[in-house]
Amino acid sequence: MLAEVLIVDDDIQDLEIMRSYLEGPFRVSEAVSGKLAIEYVRQHPVDVILLDVDMPMMDGFETFEELKKMEECINVPIILVTGRRDKETILNSGIMGVDGFLAKPVSKQTLVGKVNEIYQKKKSKENRKTVLMIDDDMNYLKQVNTMLQDNYNVVIINSAKLALSYLTKHIPDVILMDYQMPLYNGASLMNIIQKNTRGIKVPVIVLSGALNREILQECYQYNPAAILAKPASRKDLIKNIEDALKQ
Repeated sequence: MLAEVLIVDDDIQDLEIMRSYLEGPFRVSEAVSGKLAIEYVRQHPVDVILLDVDMPMMDGFETFEELKKMEECINVPIILVTGRRDKETILNSGIMGVDGFLAKPVSKQTLVGKVNEIYQKKKSKENRKTVLMIDDDMNYLKQVNTMLQDNYNVVIINSAKLALSYLTKHIPDVILMDYQMPLYNGASLMNIIQKNTRGIKVPVIVLSGALNREILQECYQYNPAAILAKPASRKDLIKNIEDALKQ
């Protein structure tokens, strides 16, 4: 089955050019605004998204943030395709954690090559162990993703509510979670997760900026695989994940 690529761009000419380049190797869908892209993803599974930056009402960066809040788009790689070449745009793309960056005008060879590269990388990650990271701090989520993405399929979610929704359909191999989050702290979230993973015991590693006696006692009643102080190093994270996987 061909991969589904969604092109999001308000410039009809650019849309048609990119469609003509990608049709054949991929199945292609289009959206002329960020809002329509969000509506499309809610109703149709996609494998890769090509996203323009300069769009009215909701620009590419705003659209990216909204897409990444959606359960349907958690594992979907997003490539920015933009006429901007300024340092700020390139830097912001890296900070936000986009999966690729292409400057317009882009050749057929470059576009098809990048989409295929990102899609194949996505497929290869699906065979790895999955680590679900839950934290309301998006910047920290991106740091952890950078540290772990070469070893695991990392799913980052920035709210307990979205994490619980994700867990109704997916069972990760390990869960990393922040202790201090809105609505639920780490202990209460562990309690809910243990009741909602269909009898499957998923090891949980708790990360906390404060590790006092009260927090430790509260967490240990739910038998976490480990409790680590934030920020944890890459070495410590991987060691504890590997130990948890052996349990």
